[in-house]
Amino acid sequence: MKNLVIAILLAAAVVFGGFYLWQIRKTDQAKTAANAMRQKADDLQSSLDEQQKRATHLRSQLEETRADAAAKTREAARLQESLTHQEQPAAGNASEATNAKPSNIFAEMFKNPEMKEMIKNQQKAALGPMIDKNYAKLFSDLHLTSEQAGTLKDMLLNKQLAAADVSMSLMSGDQDAAKRADLMQQVKQGNDAADAQIKEFLGDDSFAQFQSYEGTMGERMAVSGFKDQLGSGSTALTDAQEEQLVQAMLQERQNFKFTTDFSDKSKINGDFASMFTEDRMNTYFQELGQLDQQYVTRAQGILSPDQATAFGKFLDNQQTLQKAGMQMAVKMFGSGK
Repeated sequence: MKNLVIAILLAAAVVFGGFYLWQIRKTDQAKTAANAMRQKADDLQSSLDEQQKRATHLRSQLEETRADAAAKTREAARLQESLTHQEQPAAGNASEATNAKPSNIFAEMFKNPEMKEMIKNQQKAALGPMIDKNYAKLFSDLHLTSEQAGTLKDMLLNKQLAAADVSMSLMSGDQDAAKRADLMQQVKQGNDAADAQIKEFLGDDSFAQFQSYEGTMGERMAVSGFKDQLGSGSTALTDAQEEQLVQAMLQERQNFKFTTDFSDKSKINGDFASMFTEDRMNTYFQELGQLDQQYVTRAQGILSPDQATAFGKFLDNQQTLQKAGMQMAVKMFGSGK
């Protein structure tokens, strides 16, 4: 009987011991879960605090941006008011204003040193890829090594940047006809010096090929732009079509007689007031429309019907862009400016 009691007590102790251990284990698990939840809560609170800091920072930036935008708006309004006053002198100075040279926004822009420097940097960045693209065939035809092509490219870049620099001086609007003629002479002398350097580098035969190629540059740039517009789809322009179109356009242009050919550099002198007039501009674009039609007619024997239609639209768009530039020149250099 005693042994039975002991066995029962032992069994009870085991049961209660197991239950105690089970309770401890459950307690530990609960503590672990509580700690994990507390850590998660802490992490969430930290994340919330960080988001609140970021939101506060963003609000601060937004306020600064708004203040900056407001300041720039006020500055733009002040500049516009200043330009308006320059273009419309007060009535009390009517006599003086009648004899004064009208203000020109474009001319003022080209007088600004920072603006001129920005334009020069943009020109330099744009001219490099343009030379690579438009002279690639010449580099190949002349069988130049990559080093030789790079040297010739640098010469061409310097030549075009020098001409662009003088052109900005022409656009500043503070030169008379004599000064403009001097600047045009500077452009010619700079081009001659650059060509002499290129001739020495290439040799007589290759330089003659270079000059012949440069004579087609206007057509090549136009056809290259048209080729880019067509892209690589079903109407893509082939290399053979590209060269044929360039030569066809060159022939038509050489045989066409303009009353005033603004694309002929040899005809441009310092007398811009008599050259850039509304009448001359209108006549030029009427004649250019006739030449464009001749381009389209010749293109029909080179291009597919879809390509020829697209080419006609391309020429119309190009003429619109040219007209906008010419109208600016008339405003800048026309009679009385």
